[in-house]
Amino acid sequence: MKRLIKYHIYFGLVLIIFVSACKKEKALSTTVYMPAGKAIVSQTFDITDTIPYSASLVGADYPTLTTSAANNINVTFKADLSLIAAFNAANHTNYSALPADNFSFDATATIAKGQSATGPLKLIIKNGDKLGAFSSFLLPIRIDQANGGSISNVQKVTYFVVTRSPSLANLVPFDRSKWSIAGFSTQEPAEGSGNGLGIDAIDGDLGSYWQSKWSGGEPGPPHYISVDMGEMKNVHAISMVDRDFSGDWAVNGHGQPKAMTVSVSTDGTNWTDNGTFQVPIVEPQAEIRFFLPQFLQARYFRITVTDVWGSNSTNIAEIYAL
Repeated sequence: MKRLIKYHIYFGLVLIIFVSACKKEKALSTTVYMPAGKAIVSQTFDITDTIPYSASLVGADYPTLTTSAANNINVTFKADLSLIAAFNAANHTNYSALPADNFSFDATATIAKGQSATGPLKLIIKNGDKLGAFSSFLLPIRIDQANGGSISNVQKVTYFVVTRSPSLANLVPFDRSKWSIAGFSTQEPAEGSGNGLGIDAIDGDLGSYWQSKWSGGEPGPPHYISVDMGEMKNVHAISMVDRDFSGDWAVNGHGQPKAMTVSVSTDGTNWTDNGTFQVPIVEPQAEIRFFLPQFLQARYFRITVTDVWGSNSTNIAEIYAL
């Protein structure tokens, strides 16, 4: 029995020591920093967006430390564009400052006595329609003052990199006045009235169309058509309009692309695949758009139709790049 009592006492002491060791150490602090300042914060947006940020006490995010403010600490923040040049030099970038009309932010906050952080603050990015598509900007926000406390020597600045990425529906197609057809697998002059030719896919007429060969034999996919845009472009998306059908062919398909791969090239000889897409039948006739997975510089692009709806041959009324 004595041994059992001693064992329980020993076990109890070990448990007390273990629990005590696991308890968070309590500390008071007045030194402020920005938790998000340890990394660059990147965000894409279309017209507007909200990015959260905050300030907290140094040590507040340590797993074994409970930190609270010894008194109220009033924190003010500043958008400091003077830091951009040094940032670009250190990171080998070339960001411009986000224009003042395109942001607002919570410039003041308080870490209340007994608390460890401000509440969530908001950086609002706005007026994206006034910025160029796919343009990126830098906005450094730093702690300017900490009344009732001090500012840490580390993580006192957060660098926000924001990129204006319009919605797919809002992208403006490239001008096609310099475009020409660089190649195709086959075309079908037997469609008549100027239809069936590769050039019909970029003529601006939704009633005309490129048609792959069917007269005298109808080879199945893949079918391809390539375009020379006449100049280098940063290609973000590809879009197309199906040949206009009615009745069963409009609903069940008669050669409309069902699956396709998009490739890009700078010289028309060496190609880089840049996305494979499933293509729905759209009725009535309308434009179908696809973001490319990579935004690459190219002069040429090629659409390779790898599967079709309801036929072996394929047809496309219009092709665009954006």
